[in-house]
Amino acid sequence: MRGLFARVGWYRLALRVCLFTSSFAVAQSLTGQVVTSETSYRDDQARRLHEVAMAARGRADGSVLRYSAVVKQRIAAGLRMPLKDRTLYRSESSHRLWWNRDHENLIQVLAFREQTPAGVNLDEIQLDRFVDSFDPMNDRLFFGLAEDGPDGEDSEEQGFSFEHPLYPAWIDSYWFSTGDTVAVHLPDGQRIRSVELRVVPRAADVHRMTGSLWIEPETGALTRAVYRLSDTFDALRDVPDLRDEAGDGLRFVPGLFRPWTFDLRIVVVDYGLWDLEVWMPRSMRLEGVASAGILKVPVTLDYAYEIDDVTSQSSRTAAADEDLPELHFPTRSEAMAYLRRGLFGDDVPIEVHSGVGNESGRARVMVPVSRSFLATSPELPPPVWNAAPGFASPTELRDMFEGLDALPDAPTPATPVTFRWGLQRPDLVRYNRVESLSVGAIGRLRSNTPAGPVSIGGTARLGLADRHPNGRLEVTRETLRRRVTGSWYHELTAIDEGARHLGLGNSVMAAFLGRDDGDYFYRSGVSAEWAPPAALRRSYRVRSYAEYHRSATVSTDVALFRLLEDGWSFRPNVLADEGWEVGAVVDVNPWWGSDPRSLQGGFDLMVQAATGAADFARASLTGRVIAPAPSGLRLALEGSAGTSWGRPTAQRLWYLGGARTLRGFAPRTAVGGDYARGRVEIAKTFTWGALSAFSDYGWAGTWDDFDVSNGHAAVGAGVSLLDGLIRMDLARGMDRPGGTRLDVYLDGIL
Repeated sequence: MRGLFARVGWYRLALRVCLFTSSFAVAQSLTGQVVTSETSYRDDQARRLHEVAMAARGRADGSVLRYSAVVKQRIAAGLRMPLKDRTLYRSESSHRLWWNRDHENLIQVLAFREQTPAGVNLDEIQLDRFVDSFDPMNDRLFFGLAEDGPDGEDSEEQGFSFEHPLYPAWIDSYWFSTGDTVAVHLPDGQRIRSVELRVVPRAADVHRMTGSLWIEPETGALTRAVYRLSDTFDALRDVPDLRDEAGDGLRFVPGLFRPWTFDLRIVVVDYGLWDLEVWMPRSMRLEGVASAGILKVPVTLDYAYEIDDVTSQSSRTAAADEDLPELHFPTRSEAMAYLRRGLFGDDVPIEVHSGVGNESGRARVMVPVSRSFLATSPELPPPVWNAAPGFASPTELRDMFEGLDALPDAPTPATPVTFRWGLQRPDLVRYNRVESLSVGAIGRLRSNTPAGPVSIGGTARLGLADRHPNGRLEVTRETLRRRVTGSWYHELTAIDEGARHLGLGNSVMAAFLGRDDGDYFYRSGVSAEWAPPAALRRSYRVRSYAEYHRSATVSTDVALFRLLEDGWSFRPNVLADEGWEVGAVVDVNPWWGSDPRSLQGGFDLMVQAATGAADFARASLTGRVIAPAPSGLRLALEGSAGTSWGRPTAQRLWYLGGARTLRGFAPRTAVGGDYARGRVEIAKTFTWGALSAFSDYGWAGTWDDFDVSNGHAAVGAGVSLLDGLIRMDLARGMDRPGGTRLDVYLDGIL
C-alpha cells in the first residue's frame, strides 16, 4: 500500500491540481493583439494599478542570481466522513536550498516524515519532491512553481488554459477595482505600500479566478495574492485530453464514483521584501476538496520559505568575489565538507544524488544515508493542521477567507443543469422494510444571482412496496463560509437521522440479511437550515422546521437470504404520533485530531424544542476520546446521555439497540425520555487497521427510575480497516433480551 501511495504522489497531485495542473497553460490565444478595455475598471486607480502590475509581470525578473533558504513543506489528504476525517496521506519535510539561476541547484534534505494508512515511511523518499522551488523568473501568482515563458506562453500539453488576470489578453474577462491599502513604515523613514486589486470574472468560469492581488503601486510587484477558481474544476469536462484518454474506460467506472472534480477553496501566496530590493517568497497555502463521486478528499498544501541570503545583479557587482564559490560546489567532496559543518555534523554519513528532477528542473540532492535521522530532525515542521512559525496562522487564514468570501460572485453565463438517477448516486437507491426497493432521481441547476450563488435541486423517488411518492425541493445559497438551504419535502425519514439508516450500509443489511435497524415515519413540511459549506465537514447545523408526521408500516417481507424461511418477516415499525410539529434543532459536532496515531476526540451536542401535537424539548451530549497506549494499543472511550422535557411524541423518544448505540442487542431494546450509555474499547493497531475488544452499556427510561442494574451490557470483538472507516463487530448481550449479533457498518470511532 505504501508503494501505491508513493506512485500516486500525493504531493505532486496537490501541487499540480492547485497550480492549475502545474501551470494550466497560460493560453494559446496570447498570440493575438494586446487588448485594452476601459470598461473593465471600476475606478481609475484600479486601471493604473493593473497597468503597472501587468508591466511588472511582463518583465522577466532576472535580477536574482542566487538565493539560499530553508524550505518547509506540509501536505495532508484525507477522506471526509460524518464522524471524523480519515488521514489518507500526510508528509512534513524541510530542506535547505541553494538556488542558482545559471547552474544546477543544490539541496540539503534536513527533515522528512511521511505517513499513509500503511504506516510511517522511514525508508523510501522520492528525492524529486524537493526539486520544485521558487523561481523568480516564473509567474508569482503561482508562487514561481509553475513555468512561464517570457510572452506568457506555456505548453498546451495539459489541454487546459487559465485566463491570467495580469495578462493583457484577458482584460475583458474580469472586472477590476481597488480595495484596502496597507502601509509599512521602516525605521529609516521609508514607507512601503501595497494596494488591493480586487479581481472578479465577468462570468463564472473554471478558467478564471476570483480574488485579491496586493500590488506595490510604484513597482507593480505582487506582494500577496488570495484567490480561488470562480467555478468547480471538473477533470473530464475541462480537460478534453483527459476525457479522450479515458475513452471507453469510463463505462466501467460506476456513476457513484463520478464526476472527478476539485473545489479550490483558497490559494494564498505571500512575499516579503528582502533588503529593500526584491520581493522573495514567504509562504503559500492551498486548501481544496477533490471528489470522485461520493468520495471526498480534502487536500491541504503548505509552504514556508525562510530566506537566508539573496544575491542580485547589484549585490554581485559590489562583491569582492563575484563567483561566490561557497554557493556553487564544483566537486562532491567540497559540497559534503561544507554541508557537514551545518546541521548534521561529521558523524552523519551523507550521500549525494546528481541530476535529480526532470526536464523542467534538476538539482543535486544531499541526504543522510540513514533516513530515520530525518524523521526526528529538529527541522521537522508539525503537521499541516497545527500552527507553526513561518506558515500562515489560523487568524490570518480566517481573515483571508472572510475577505475572499466578501468579494462578489461572478454571474453564471449559462445555467448548469445536472441530472442523476438510480445507481449514479448512492443515496438514490435504498432498501428498507417500509419501501422495499426505492429508486430516485435528482436534478439540480445552479446560477449566480445578485444575492450570491444559488442552486435549486429536486429529488423524487418511489418505493416498490409502500408506493408512497417521495419528493424534496431545495433552494441553497452557498459561500466559502456557510450553506443556507430552504426545503420543501414529502418523504420517509428515519427516527435517528444520525445513524444513517436510509444509507447504503443499512440498505445492504436489510436487502440481504433481513436486518433493518432503522425505524421510520413519514413527514411533510418546510425547513430552513444553516450549516458549513459542502467542502467542509459538517461541524454544526441550525435547523428550523414545520412538518406534519404520519406513521409508516412495514410493507415487505423480502430479504435475499431469508427467502426460504417460512413465516419470517421484518420486525414491526414504531407507530409514530400523527400531527404537526413546529420546532428548531441545533447540532454542534466538532472533532479534534487528524492523526490516527495521536490523541483524538470530539463531541456531539443536540438541542431540540418543538410544539404542535405535543410540546417538548430534549437534549443529548455524546463525548468521544481516543488515546494511544503502549505496545501499539489504542484506547477509546465514549459516553452519552440525553433527557427530555414535556411530552415528546413516540418518534422523539430515545431508542437504544444496534451498532450505533448498544451492540449485542436488537433495536428498541431500551426506550424512554431519558437515557445514558457508554462504551470502552481497546485495540491493537496494524498497518491495515485494528483488532479490538469492547464492552457497551445502555439504559433508557426516566431519571426517577434510573438504576445501573436496570441497564443492559454487552461484550464483543471487532475488526476495523483504515482507522474505523469499515467496521465489523461481533457482540454478545449479557442479559435478556440480548443475543449474539454481527454488525457491519461504516465510520466507526476506532
